[in-house]
Amino acid sequence: MSKIMLVNVTHVEETRVAVVENGVLAAYEIETLNRTSLKGNIYNAVVDSVHASLEAAFVRIGPDMNGFLPLDQINFRLLPKQVDGRKFGKVGQHLKTGQKLLVQAVREPFHGKPPTVSTYFSLPGRFLVLMPGVESSGVSRKIEDGKQRDRLRKIIDELKVPDGFGVIVRTAGIGQTKTELQRDLRYLLRLWESIQRASQTHEFPSRVYQEADLVIRTIRDHLTPDIMEVLVDSKETFDNAQAFARDVMPKRAKTLKLYTGDRPLFNKFNLEEQIERIYKRRVPLPSGGEIVIDGTEALTAIDVNSARSKRQGDAEETVTVTNVEAAEEIARQLRLRDLGGLIVVDFIDMALPRNKKRVEKAIRDAMKGDRARHDITTISKLGLMEIARQRIKGSKMAASYNTCPACDGHGLIKNVEAAALSALRRLQTRGTRSDIGRIRLTLAPDVANWLLNHKREDILSLERQRGVHVEIASKESLLRHESQYEAFVSEEPAVSPVPEPPASATPVAGETAKSETPAGRQRAPAETEEPKRDDKPAEDKRDETSTASAAGESESRETRRRRRRRRRRRPSDDESSAAGDGAKPPAESVPAVAVPTNLRADELMPAATGAAQRAEQRSSRHRGDRSRK
Repeated sequence: MSKIMLVNVTHVEETRVAVVENGVLAAYEIETLNRTSLKGNIYNAVVDSVHASLEAAFVRIGPDMNGFLPLDQINFRLLPKQVDGRKFGKVGQHLKTGQKLLVQAVREPFHGKPPTVSTYFSLPGRFLVLMPGVESSGVSRKIEDGKQRDRLRKIIDELKVPDGFGVIVRTAGIGQTKTELQRDLRYLLRLWESIQRASQTHEFPSRVYQEADLVIRTIRDHLTPDIMEVLVDSKETFDNAQAFARDVMPKRAKTLKLYTGDRPLFNKFNLEEQIERIYKRRVPLPSGGEIVIDGTEALTAIDVNSARSKRQGDAEETVTVTNVEAAEEIARQLRLRDLGGLIVVDFIDMALPRNKKRVEKAIRDAMKGDRARHDITTISKLGLMEIARQRIKGSKMAASYNTCPACDGHGLIKNVEAAALSALRRLQTRGTRSDIGRIRLTLAPDVANWLLNHKREDILSLERQRGVHVEIASKESLLRHESQYEAFVSEEPAVSPVPEPPASATPVAGETAKSETPAGRQRAPAETEEPKRDDKPAEDKRDETSTASAAGESESRETRRRRRRRRRRRPSDDESSAAGDGAKPPAESVPAVAVPTNLRADELMPAATGAAQRAEQRSSRHRGDRSRK
């Protein structure tokens, strides 16, 4: 079995490390320039607030960064007041707002939650983990061989561990001599002393120690004896890694080699396509089946599908083979994607209990090499298996992808009709304010088009009922679910809306009961009922009509008549007789309107004029007809 570690640092914005086993991607780590790991960093912190209900405190670890400190992560031996660790009491009895203390980040930020910090410190070396403030020592639980555990315990007893410190032997310590372990211990003690000195010279809050970068961490934690060589494609990174290896693991320093080939390092080993699969929702299986991975806030759901699985002797055997393949691939994907928390796997239903046990054994064997702590349940009668896996850091997806702004990560967006109706409802709600004289609503182009083409009558009704002027505009940069509302307070005296005349009412001379046409709707010349107007621009005519309506309460009747005569020409005899007969114009249809995307909001015609303006115009025509008679 051949294992190779590859380190790719050709771009300063991104560092990638991969472990390849027989040509298959076995482990993958990535770190970007703007998203570095916090886990392992040590900070001078200040208690910001204490919450007894949460049994925790929030501490400031930086100018704009808080940490979450639970009660069970407080090492009372390191606090000024000594407290029996078995009697925690209330967190408020031990921590006060403004108190200064040294903390270490033990969990990365997740979904907007701050990083979890602790006063139980752990400094990992190559073979040992140093724990200041803890006087017990032991051997990693991952070392299951009884003889090795006994041998390592004897070495621990012989090590010169200072009082107030504890150590744990890592899996890499298997087969190491007392000399190797003692050298690793001296390195860690020097590191802790330097952290203590830095804490005294740094201000509060601030970072006093930063964990090693991705390359050094990977070499320290993952350079196992079965890895034959480590290839690095950057000269500077290679020099730093080799210097670290000579200091901490001199026997393995020769394993590191500088890669100078013409082809990109990852491309040479055909890894780019395998890495891309990490970010895909569907992962194929050798037999033709597939697994589908979906993440939620609470858990990660994995569904196993038979899809086009190759048929075995019978259906039960086909299902079992697919489930076994899925179990092995799920264990691999959990490592590659850094998925933590609760994982629920929905296997294909199996009838025989022995087949269920076969699948359970397959996933347990596949996860034996997982460095994260995990717990696996049996398959339930519903075919579900639950896996609890330690969340060491954020998922790979978070390092390279951003949440979609259109769907907010859900994978679905509103259709045009739903988005337009939602905008219309908000418009109707905002139009109920009595002090609003004009509303400008800006939408995505397709939403604005649908609203004007299908809901024009609703907009006109809002204008008639509320006496408000509505403008619909479009903007290319807006997403379908986004909208911009601009409300303008009316500077004119409030005018009560004029209700529409009932259908059975006698029409006024010169027009029928249903002959009014809202401004902004184009009419044919034959349907025009108003007298001929002068050649003023349409915008000037709207301003004059609005001024006449606002001043109508205070000016005399004679003054208003003179102004109307100046604005309008005397109608012809044919038009007067046609209007006097009360002929009903043919019904007009509302043409479909498309909103130009480059049209400014102030260039849009209003959807309708105020009801008070139309009533004033009808009244003036009626008085003019009577005077001519």
